[in-house]
Amino acid sequence: MSTSDSLDDRPETASTADSRRERKKQENRAQLLAAARAVFAEMGFGAASVRDIVRRTDLATGTFYNYFTDKDAIFAAVVGELTDELVRRHRNGRARARTAEAFLRAHFSVYFHFVADDPELLALARKNVTAIRTLLDQPDVRTLARCLYDDLKNAMAHGTLPQTDAALLAAALSGVAFEVSVLMIARDPVDPDAAADFAARLMLGGIRGMATK
Repeated sequence: MSTSDSLDDRPETASTADSRRERKKQENRAQLLAAARAVFAEMGFGAASVRDIVRRTDLATGTFYNYFTDKDAIFAAVVGELTDELVRRHRNGRARARTAEAFLRAHFSVYFHFVADDPELLALARKNVTAIRTLLDQPDVRTLARCLYDDLKNAMAHGTLPQTDAALLAAALSGVAFEVSVLMIARDPVDPDAAADFAARLMLGGIRGMATK
């Protein structure tokens, strides 16, 4: 018997079994989220069902409820996962800006290209505007607003942006980003660069006006 055979025959330890179960749980959850994202992109939140999501996987319907309570919960998880990725991209964009214009252009460009450059995400956004609106005050999505607020405060501390009410400015930037994106995705062709340029120039004019007061 070879050494490798003897190693393979060793009984599984409790820690190894726990690790394997945890990995399987993560794989199942990821599979459900990927399926949900595809279903919501194709059918929209209102028309989609838990059964539609499970059918896109090799899992049983009962397994779904080990991870999510209902369709609303998995939709929120899908949006939360996308929010996490958007936060990461902002840290590599506006957080490194050294001028007000660079900050604003990075803010809008990252957001609009994130939505427009992925066909599935673009379809998801187009079919679920109303459902996404209902999640804007959820903790996962509020993380995005908190990240913007922190970046604004940091930019003001370094003189990149003029001193003003960071909370109000964060609300304004978030509102412009979301509402312009809604119109952007409704157009054909979708033009994230034009949308980002418009929004950045609009907000830059307002910020420069505040700096003169």
